[in-house]
Amino acid sequence: MKRLFPAVLPALLIAAAMTTACTPAETAEIGGEWHLIGLDGQPAKAPASIDFAADGKVAGKAPCNRYFGSYSGTLPQIAFAAMGATRMACPDLDAETAYFNALQTVTGAEVTTDRMLLTGPEGRVLEFVRDLSKGLTCQSCTKD
Repeated sequence: MKRLFPAVLPALLIAAAMTTACTPAETAEIGGEWHLIGLDGQPAKAPASIDFAADGKVAGKAPCNRYFGSYSGTLPQIAFAAMGATRMACPDLDAETAYFNALQTVTGAEVTTDRMLLTGPEGRVLEFVRDLSKGLTCQSCTKD
């Protein structure tokens, strides 16, 4: 048994690191529904939302379709996995493709009370707000 434990320990540590979910405090911080207001420095061209559940599941409405999957990480790092979506056709397919392409590159999250930035490599940013009725504007959007 003493010989087996040192051999198994590295595998257990790697498995634990790969399945690390957000802590309860982080889930409370990121948990709930968020509404897209900016994508890659531009105001959102179509409505989209994302909802983080305490059990590590994520779901939302893209510009055309509903989607679902899981999330993990320790803030400010976050990653999505096992993502799937319905497949309805719509006129905003370009906006949908841009949203999903950005979402799958996410590696980080910055969360404040009313605003969340999901970030990825090469400066990718998805900006969300909790409540659209507050009239918050996109802070990550560039001014033209």
